Amino acid sequence: MMDLSTLIKQEPSRTCLIYGNPGTGKSTALCMWASHYDGKVLVIDVDRTITNAARKAAAQGVDISNIDILQIDASDAFTSWLSTIDVLNKKYKAGELHHKAIFVDNVSELERAMLSSLGAKGKNKGVPAQADYQYMQFNIINSLRCMRNWNVDVIWTAWEEIEDFQNPDGTRYTRTFPRISKKIIDNVCGLCDTVAKIHIDKEGNRGLILVPSQNRYAKNQYDNRETCKIEDFLKKGE
Repeated sequence: MMDLSTLIKQEPSRTCLIYGNPGTGKSTALCMWASHYDGKVLVIDVDRTITNAARKAAAQGVDISNIDILQIDASDAFTSWLSTIDVLNKKYKAGELHHKAIFVDNVSELERAMLSSLGAKGKNKGVPAQADYQYMQFNIINSLRCMRNWNVDVIWTAWEEIEDFQNPDGTRYTRTFPRISKKIIDNVCGLCDTVAKIHIDKEGNRGLILVPSQNRYAKNQYDNRETCKIEDFLKKGE
């Protein structure tokens, strides 16, 4: 048993979800953040964008030599993902997981790919059954819970979703949030210390919005920052 004062003094591992539209720099940001760690970083590549992002980052002078890439097999993403998590979890329990951080790029495509592979095994001519959605959702949540136990920083990326809402008084507004199944999005975001939206200003500068509003899903339980530059994300703020 460990007392609370001891836990507070320890530097905690972080669980983060970063979302934005395709092409806004999520994969490139992962390569940039990898250089923050004194040790190896594992990127679980789902949508095959990390390789080009790594080339771009290297051309900009970013050291990517500490990045290991593990690709999910798109032909059977459901089995490949579960096998990957199972292998990594066994390595953690055996004391053989030596990566300082694990990045997943990205969970939006992972959901689609898992459903596609489940549908291909079913009897609906490739169309996922209702149970397939439940299998996928259940395993996404369990995977995040499992990764949180590995005592490493975990960063997932996701695409951005925009939806129109209407207040009881009839006023309308739009809201942006990570593209994750609606039945589990609150659970996924609740397990994350930080949910950040990528923002690009008029000058093309990229940053992260860390606080929620009526128009966006975000949270920051790590420090008091409301926004930050992408390159400063892993630095602890005031």
